[in-house]
Amino acid sequence: MATTSTTGVRARASRARWTTRSTRARVRGDAQRARASREAYDGLWMWLERRGADVSRVVADAVTTDANDSERAQFGVRAKTTLRRGTRAMVIPREVWMDATRATEDADVGAALRDARYDAVKQPWVRVALLLLKERERGADGEFAAYVATLPKTLDSPLFWSADELRDIAGTQLLDNAAGYDAYVRAVYEELKNGVFVEYASTFDVDGAFDEASFRWAFGILRSRTMAPLDGANVALVPGLDLINHSSLSGARWRVGGGGGMGGLFGGGSGSGVAAYVECDRDYDEGAEIFVNYDPEGIDSKFALDYGFIDVVNPSPGYALTLSIPEDDANLFDKLDVLETQGLPEAPTFTLRPYSDPDRELRTFLRLLHCKDTDAFLLEALFRQQCWSLISEPLSRENEADCCASITRGVADALSAYETRSLDQEKAFLTTPPNERQGGIRQEIAVRARLSEKSALLEASAFFDVVASSLDKLEYYQERRLRSLNLLNDDGSSTYDPFNETMA
Repeated sequence: MATTSTTGVRARASRARWTTRSTRARVRGDAQRARASREAYDGLWMWLERRGADVSRVVADAVTTDANDSERAQFGVRAKTTLRRGTRAMVIPREVWMDATRATEDADVGAALRDARYDAVKQPWVRVALLLLKERERGADGEFAAYVATLPKTLDSPLFWSADELRDIAGTQLLDNAAGYDAYVRAVYEELKNGVFVEYASTFDVDGAFDEASFRWAFGILRSRTMAPLDGANVALVPGLDLINHSSLSGARWRVGGGGGMGGLFGGGSGSGVAAYVECDRDYDEGAEIFVNYDPEGIDSKFALDYGFIDVVNPSPGYALTLSIPEDDANLFDKLDVLETQGLPEAPTFTLRPYSDPDRELRTFLRLLHCKDTDAFLLEALFRQQCWSLISEPLSRENEADCCASITRGVADALSAYETRSLDQEKAFLTTPPNERQGGIRQEIAVRARLSEKSALLEASAFFDVVASSLDKLEYYQERRLRSLNLLNDDGSSTYDPFNETMA
């Protein structure tokens, strides 16, 4: 899947550039709305079985819902019998997937998708999205009719919120990334509408099944129902498997096997024996709901952006911090070379999380970012391979002070965009009994997203404030170097004695 990119340009300011990058409660908030009937899910299971999928050990069933919203019945996957750890709960063969290969082979949209004149349709996710819309247009006559009938008509990702609802996430990283998605989807649709949709007007009804709102819906379905390894260039909708809900406590992931491994997966055609499956990460009793972990490294705002929920059982608060070396840095190219030796991008992203210290690599990057003047000798070619290791510990007092100050300023700037800096408003909402709260699931997502981001920012600032207050107690590079040469004793005094030196 394509994602918004906000990290390509390096900052000109003397401090780190603060940018945003795109990032399920136990039950998926958006894509699992029971807009479909139980009969529709039963029909999906029968269709899967006829197509060779192994769904005999599980069943699609209603699962726990929010107490204050009785109309939001949710569906998930439950064990039909006791399942032991390591058992494949579901196995869905490639012949049942909706992927780019199937799209290009489709009798209706295939010719347009194979037309090399149009760059937009070369993107795998666009091909799958257009096939999905064509299948929805076909209705009961479609090959995937049983699957499409279970897809939600309404999604809870901020991409689909009203202007009033978006005000609740004003100033957040979540809003920035949702705006990025919005601009991206609009641009791709305009390219399609003014290109391939004109050439193949009889295939794509831009006033009906292929209008902009429908294309946006298809994008939302793909973002909320696909995950590694069937994402990116290999994006695929996997009917049935995508019904399994998320839990941050689960160790299970989507897996792909058969057909000679991953090479066979994306090179083989029909009948390749390739299948997607979920392997139980623990024992499940009969009737227990089965979970997977959509993104073990994900943070709340990323779950809200893509899946339309925040895990209320085990939230993952955080803030994605993207940093880059300013273009006017006197040592720009040397610093970029150091990053290259470490296999890091020019604008790496680090996740700030409350309740845990900042990533060690973030602190090292900050020291590289602020390396200058008398410290800059470590950027010379002689030290190129060792530089990252050498600055993984405090470099100099001035450098460490600059690192702390840049984070403090960055946090202050980020927090100034929110309505309030404190967490009181968010905590008050979440401690209110559910049946007394004003607003629905989208307002709760907004509140939890603000709490998640601000908590991470405030704790990062507090951490670096503590470091800044301890600068005189830290050991810096020159001291470490002298100590390694036995020229400094344990109390920091020099051991060098010129009278003990002899000439060669």
